[in-house]
Amino acid sequence: MGIKSFFNKIKTKLNFYNSSLVDGLQLYFRAHKFILTNKFKRYLLVSGLFFLLLFTVSIQWLLNFLSSIELPLIEWTLPKVKSFFNFEEGELRQGLKAVFWLLKKTIDTNKDAIFLFIFMIIGIPYFSFISSKTEQKLTGNTYPFKFKVFFRELKRGLNISLRTTFKQLLFILGITVVSFIPYMDTITPLATFVVQAYYNGILITDYSLERRDYSIQETNKYYKQNKSSMFAIGLGFMFLLLIPVVGWFLAPTYALVASSFYFLRNSIDSSTKQLVT
Repeated sequence: MGIKSFFNKIKTKLNFYNSSLVDGLQLYFRAHKFILTNKFKRYLLVSGLFFLLLFTVSIQWLLNFLSSIELPLIEWTLPKVKSFFNFEEGELRQGLKAVFWLLKKTIDTNKDAIFLFIFMIIGIPYFSFISSKTEQKLTGNTYPFKFKVFFRELKRGLNISLRTTFKQLLFILGITVVSFIPYMDTITPLATFVVQAYYNGILITDYSLERRDYSIQETNKYYKQNKSSMFAIGLGFMFLLLIPVVGWFLAPTYALVASSFYFLRNSIDSSTKQLVT
């Protein structure tokens, strides 16, 4: 491959990502108009109050929980670990304490990111409701509540959310370790933000796929084909969260509406597509 063709390929990719990013963020302006004209403002209040309440208790509880189980878990683990490693008991104890210290340091350093994991998982039933209401307004399709369907969707939503959250946590744990390298701590916040944006875009968009019974394999394929758009949707969500207090009320509903616009625009027939473009 020649140098010219290599740079042309890079330029094409950059233009594609730039176009996807701009297009994804523009969906939030359409979501704003939709929310105002369809009386969705009450959903902003509910999700915002839920966000505030959960934030005040979740992170501190998680840190306190880790502290409370640290010593009992170390004492329980120590005899089992000693049979596999030829180390002194004191060295093993210090190693296990270091593991807990790293976990607590990761949570404390990335408490906003960790909180979002909790918020996005606990809020699955409510976010699914907002997403279905959005699609109902856009397409006219109705989604009556049925316990069987609800629990099936809840199970699938938890499956996807926990998988996605686990991957995200691994990335953030790795970024936290890298931050201890001199001078690397200046770029690790940006890396954490990028990882959060991409995976939050996935979590937010999954409700649309969930209603159409996408399998796990189909879901993963969809996300791989729409990486840049998932990042753009998640980025808009993260930008809104940066607005003190107000962003907590706006972000969930705006992101869910924007993701519904994106999915429907790329998945429905041309006669209905005009409703979301």
